[in-house]
Amino acid sequence: MSREYKVMLRPSRFRGKEEALLEAAKALWHDFSTTVKKKKTVVDTEGTLTRIATRRLITFYDTRDRILNEARYIFRDRRGVDGSDRDITLKFRHPDRYVAQDRNMDASGSTESRTKFEEDIKAPFLSLYSFSTRLPVGKEMAFKALGDLRLLFADVANKMDKFQDTTRLAPVNRFTARELVLAGANLQIGKTPRVDAECGLIVWYDDNGARDKPVAVEFSYRYGNKDEEYGGGVTRRAFETFDALQSKLTAWVEPKPRTKTAFVYQ
Repeated sequence: MSREYKVMLRPSRFRGKEEALLEAAKALWHDFSTTVKKKKTVVDTEGTLTRIATRRLITFYDTRDRILNEARYIFRDRRGVDGSDRDITLKFRHPDRYVAQDRNMDASGSTESRTKFEEDIKAPFLSLYSFSTRLPVGKEMAFKALGDLRLLFADVANKMDKFQDTTRLAPVNRFTARELVLAGANLQIGKTPRVDAECGLIVWYDDNGARDKPVAVEFSYRYGNKDEEYGGGVTRRAFETFDALQSKLTAWVEPKPRTKTAFVYQ
């Protein structure tokens, strides 16, 4: 299981064309890495957040009454900006890990699906356990009703009292995010054995809005162990880094914490 720490940042700090975005990301990483090394919450930092690793479009689907979200499900469609490399993800989130994992997330008829169980940690320190399955789909596949979702994820119908095959699906708030993911930086949070946390900066623009004004920006770092053998030093450093990020970088951090998903559903 992986653990991912996430903090929402002030979008106004990242306005401008891509050159300005990269300069802002560089400044953020400088301030962040200087802070955590000075406070000795990490062993070391490496790299910079100056490589655009991903460009894609993201749309969330739900019913008019938001019954998927009400049942703690998220249904997401991601594709390249040119429409290629499309995949969908069904995710169930819950603060109780044993409730979260009490799901059959298998995708019917797919040999290319990827299922994972992870812990997402939101500011100030709120854990949500996510059980999700992602699978590639063709450009032509449409998801117009809950029945289309059930054909791939049969168990979702068994877990929802209000599930009806004919209930229509539509993009949540008619919103599609144009996402840029910046990568290239790591935190070393474990000595022996060495443990690195991969960092990322996720920037969202309204695909129908201004191309130089982000609507949501998130900084995250992730580490994991398949046997969940998390040593005390590693977890302490991960926690203290999270605390330093929120308390020492207030000029960067969004003062009213929320998640990207909450932004979509607002």
